[in-house]
Amino acid sequence: MLSSFRSIRRTPAGHSVGTPSYGTPLFLERQVLATHEENFGTHSEPRSTEDITRDRLAQPRVSFVVEWANTTYNGVPRFFGFLERLIRQWDEVSSGRFPDNLPTGSAAFLRKLRPLPEFLLVSGEAIPEEIETRIRDRCQGSVEFKVRVLPGLEYYALKNLGGDVAEGDILCFLDSDVYPDEGWLAHLLGSFHREDLVAVAGQPYVAPVDLMSRAFALGWTYDLADYSGRMCPVEKFYANNLAMRAGTFRRTRFIELDKRTRGAASALNLQLRSMGHSVWQNSSARVDHPAPTGIRHLAIRALAHGRDCYMKDGESRSIAGLKRSQAIAAERLRRGFSRTFHHWRRVDLKAVEIPAVLGIIGLYYGLWSFGGILTHLSPNGIGSRFRL
Repeated sequence: MLSSFRSIRRTPAGHSVGTPSYGTPLFLERQVLATHEENFGTHSEPRSTEDITRDRLAQPRVSFVVEWANTTYNGVPRFFGFLERLIRQWDEVSSGRFPDNLPTGSAAFLRKLRPLPEFLLVSGEAIPEEIETRIRDRCQGSVEFKVRVLPGLEYYALKNLGGDVAEGDILCFLDSDVYPDEGWLAHLLGSFHREDLVAVAGQPYVAPVDLMSRAFALGWTYDLADYSGRMCPVEKFYANNLAMRAGTFRRTRFIELDKRTRGAASALNLQLRSMGHSVWQNSSARVDHPAPTGIRHLAIRALAHGRDCYMKDGESRSIAGLKRSQAIAAERLRRGFSRTFHHWRRVDLKAVEIPAVLGIIGLYYGLWSFGGILTHLSPNGIGSRFRL
C-alpha cells in the first residue's frame, strides 16, 4: 500500500545550517558572475560598496522566490492563477494604486521600490518548455523572470536556493499554489517601512468554496481569515507567503531537512528570536491556501504531517516522538471539532453538512496518528515516502 504513493528523492543531508548544499560548478559560476555584475557592472567603472548600499537604501528591489514543487499535487493551472494575481497586484503597486486602508508610511515605502522586481522560479525538476514560455510571456514588462533548476531539491531546499541566488533586497518567499487576496502585496511589502522589522508573514487561510475546503478551513492548521487589519509578532507562521530582508535571511536560511519535509519555519523562528528579532504577521496580507485536491492527496498530507510531528526534535526512533505525534493529533482533532461547532456558519456550511465535515476532519487526524505510528515502526522507510 505504501509503495503506491509517489516518492521523490530527498534533499542531500550532511551540510551545516547556513551553508548551501548545492555547490555545483554551474551554480558557483552563476554566483560569481552575479556578484561581479552587482559590484562592478558589466562594462563601466567599478562601484564602491558605499554606492551600492546607498542605491539599495534609496530604491530597494524585491525578489519573488516561488517554488514549483506544489504543482505536483495542486496543478499547473493553479500556478497560473497565482501568477496572474501576483503580477496584477505588482502592477497596481508600481503604478501607485494602493488599498484605501494602507498606512501612509507603507505607501511611501512602496513608492521607493525599484520598478522591475525579480520573479525567480525554483524547481527540483525540469519545467516543460511550453510552460516556461507561457510564464515568461506573462511576466514580460512587469517582472524579470528567471528560472533555477537543481534536480532533487524539495520544498525548503528550493526556497534556500532561491534566497541564495536572488538579487533583491527584500525576498518574498511564495508557494506556487496560493491565491493572494486583494491588497495582499501592498500590505505585505509596505510593512517594511518599519526599519526594525526583518521578516513579515501574510495570513494563510483556506477559502471555503466546497465541502472539502470548508472542512479544512475549520479543521486544518490555518486560522479562519482575519479581517481585523492587525499586525503583530507571532509565534507560528508559514513559509507560503513570507517576506524577509535579504541580509537577515542569508544569516539564517531554512534548516536542512532529511526524512521530514516540514518544520523549518519553526526553526527559523527560533533562530530569529536568538538574534533579537520576531516575525510579524500582517492580517491585511491574506492568501488562500488550497485544501487537498482529493482523498489521495489528503492521505499523503496527513501521513506526512504525522511523520513530521514525530520527527520535530529528531529523526530517529523515540518514545517522545511517538507520544507527541499522538497527542497533537488528538488535540488538533478536538480543536477541529470545536471550531466546526462554533464557526460553521462563517464558512457557509449547511447544518446537514456538519457530519460530513466532522468525518473529513476525523479521517485526516486519524491518518496523522497512523503516520506517527508508522514512523515509529520504520523511521527510514516512512522518511523516504510522502514527500511534499
